[in-house]
Amino acid sequence: MEDKDSNVTVPRIRALSDLMFKVLTAALALCVFVMLVLVFGNVVLRYVFNSGINISSEIARLAFVWLTFGGAVLAFRTREHLAINMGIERFSPKMQKIVHLIRQLLILWVLWLIITGGWAQTVISMRTVTPVAGMPIAVFSGAVLFSAVAMALMVVLDLFVAVRTPALPENTKVFRTSVGSE
Repeated sequence: MEDKDSNVTVPRIRALSDLMFKVLTAALALCVFVMLVLVFGNVVLRYVFNSGINISSEIARLAFVWLTFGGAVLAFRTREHLAINMGIERFSPKMQKIVHLIRQLLILWVLWLIITGGWAQTVISMRTVTPVAGMPIAVFSGAVLFSAVAMALMVVLDLFVAVRTPALPENTKVFRTSVGSE
């Protein structure tokens, strides 16, 4: 009974994950569009009509910050961050698994440091507001917190998969943090 439930649960989790990352991709595309419209529109308004929208630079900056950290999450999910696998490829599958687990635990530790720092910065910046829009600066530092939490969840899931995957030659792709070296 348990095996049947896990066969149904895994595709549902994967479908939910895919949906969440499609939503994130759409949100990042919206950030790019907002930045383009606000910056270009403000340039046209300043040069043609000798006026501008004051809030546009703050909103464009906000969109840029969220675009940067959201893009880091997408790159982390698709394993496109920088990794050097050429030395690890020479190890046995069992050693590759061990190195991968240690590497993921180190990444999780660094993400924990970012999460705690991001949380502290977000709490501190709740009382500080931007000069024009009057929105809390925490909206900017919240991007750091969001990206670190999202990546930490992915690392925990990756650790779960890596621990359960046998150290066999055909499974060594599971023990890579980058897809760059095939």
